[in-house]
Amino acid sequence: MRITRFIANNFRNFSHLEVKPGPGINVVFGENGSGKTSFLEGIYLFGFGRSFRPGGFRPLIKSGADEFTLFCEGHDASDVDSQQRFGMSRNVNGEHQLRINGSKEARLADLAKNVPVQLFTPESVEVIAGGPSTRRQLVDWGVFHVEHSFFGLWSNYNKVLRHRNKLLKTKRLNYSQAEDKYWVQQLCLYGQEITEQRQGYVERLGKYLKPIAQTFLPDVTLDVSLKVGWDSNKTLSDALSGSISNDVKYGHTSVGPHKADLQIIADGVAAKERLSRGQIKVLVASMKLAQARLLNEATGLACIIIVDDLTSELDRDNQRKFCELLEDSDNQVFISSVSINSLSDNFKKEPAMFHVEHGILKRHIEN
Repeated sequence: MRITRFIANNFRNFSHLEVKPGPGINVVFGENGSGKTSFLEGIYLFGFGRSFRPGGFRPLIKSGADEFTLFCEGHDASDVDSQQRFGMSRNVNGEHQLRINGSKEARLADLAKNVPVQLFTPESVEVIAGGPSTRRQLVDWGVFHVEHSFFGLWSNYNKVLRHRNKLLKTKRLNYSQAEDKYWVQQLCLYGQEITEQRQGYVERLGKYLKPIAQTFLPDVTLDVSLKVGWDSNKTLSDALSGSISNDVKYGHTSVGPHKADLQIIADGVAAKERLSRGQIKVLVASMKLAQARLLNEATGLACIIIVDDLTSELDRDNQRKFCELLEDSDNQVFISSVSINSLSDNFKKEPAMFHVEHGILKRHIEN
């Protein structure tokens, strides 16, 4: 996907914004608080349906307005004639509308499928340093875009999980294994397929990650694998059967794919223990690039890659390496920075430049 036009109304500090990005590298610069990150956030919403910043949906609506609207149009990277249009709005009551090529029947999953977005921000170090949920989300983003059946399996599994957890909470004192049997069977049915798809994806991801990471960490040996969420020496069915007493005691399902984790090992040690913060940053950047490359080669789709505050996150040498890989990836890229001094020198071709000031974004033309 390449965005050819983007429009925002009453979004954050923008009353009205309309921009025609370039097909490759786009650099957005301006002072802190000018609206750089808000612009990137608007693009991100098309890929995820939610913001990457805290605070819920209300701060997304400009003060004094009743709703925000976002619109973008673009085409597949390999087919410039495949014009597509996407729109979304959300009002102060939380009601939202989505449109895909004029259809109101759109779901967030349909929107996300059409606009694959990768994000690298100062908070991206949490992929390595944070808890399992962030790493599960990283894996599931990839499986969602590569395996067409994954979203349905994941949705059904989570519905069953909610039903079983409700049963466990309400029937602690008079738990019935016969009543629980159906939910356990369904968890096994969906959970096994989810796990197989995740395992296949992680195996492929490792093959893409290692050569990219070598660019930044030539002396580090990396390995990635999936911790499935239960004792891998057991079947999911056996693991669920063995955890019943604990599940009843605590009122929730303690094993299963919802407890899975991506294990990232550097030189035989957990990456968050072995690597410095700077090394973790470039490892996460490598993972994002690896996911984009895997998606492209598996499906033919290109990513939109968003990099917020590049110059504060990487030193000059790694900035140059990262920018070269971004340019060579042939994805559409949006980079924010306080200053453009020497940033464009990292690219072979002059990037499209945009300046933001007081909620107004304009194309920047070098004198």
